[in-house]
Formats: sequence, C-alpha cells, structure tokens
Amino acid sequence: MTEFSEQVVLLSNAGEHIGVADKALVHTTDTALHLAFSCHVYNADGHVLVTRRALSKLTWPGVWTNSFCGHPAPGEDMADALIRRARYELGITISDVELVLPDFRYRAVDSSGIVENEICPVYRAVTADHAAPNPDEVAEFEWVDPQSLHAAVAATPFAFSPWLGWQLEQLDKLGAN
Repeated sequence: MTEFSEQVVLLSNAGEHIGVADKALVHTTDTALHLAFSCHVYNADGHVLVTRRALSKLTWPGVWTNSFCGHPAPGEDMADALIRRARYELGITISDVELVLPDFRYRAVDSSGIVENEICPVYRAVTADHAAPNPDEVAEFEWVDPQSLHAAVAATPFAFSPWLGWQLEQLDKLGAN
C-alpha cells in the first residue's frame, strides 16, 4: 500500500468502526473521528526521540512532536501498524512495545483550520537503531531527556503539537513518564 492511497478507519463517538475513508480526504476543517496511534520511542540511555514535523505536512507543519504517529489500515493489527510506521517515518525497528494510554482521544485545530479528530492510543517502544527519518515526514529529530522535554513543552507549548502536551500530562497523572 502506498502512502498516497492510505485508508483510515472511521469511528463513531463510541469508538465503533463505522467505515473507511481516504486519508487525504479525511483531514479537513471538518475531520471525521478516526483511529490513529502515537508512539514515544526510547533508547538504551532512557532518552526519548522527538521529531519536528516536515514543513510539507498538512497539519502542524514544522512543530515538534512525539516520535511518530500514524493510522492503522483497515483490518491491520495495531502492532503491525506501529512497526510499519516506525520503519516508514524513522527508518527504525522497535521492540518492547507497550500500550500506555489506551483511551487517549483528542480534537485540535491548527492555524490553517485543519482539524485532527482522533481516538489515538499511545504506545511506548524501544529501539537500538539510529534514526534515518523520511524527509517527507520529519524535518529534524533529537534524542532528549524526558524531563527536559517536559520543561520545553511547558515553557514553549506553541512549538509542540497539542497532542504531545496532552499525552505528557496524562502520562504524568499515571506516573508512566
């Protein structure tokens, strides 16, 4: 499946699968609720990988965010989707995948008016690989100390995706960060 024909799973407000749509047509000023995922990748030193979204991205271009995000294809196992997206966006393999926020859901509007509206389980994973990001997805990346990331998001929230800030808040409440 190419990225150009990527399909997303549409969801009801209750989180039930109600259909599919072309990803390129879903992200608009009236985005339908759909299934996604976010992943925070750590290395052996305990640093977390943060990425700056490519300037060509439709939503939140140029902002810093979690390691990677994506959408499982219709019928695709979430673990397979995570592995696929880690390879595609960052050129890495991941292991020790752990679901840390199973019920994360958000709606956010970027400065262009495009809406993200997702039920987006959040995962934590580990890699021993050196990142080789896809420039269509990632402009820059850094391995950072998690406490430094928290401080940066608190000091300059406008430089980060809103979902990253909300994920960090929820992870803090759970003591999972």
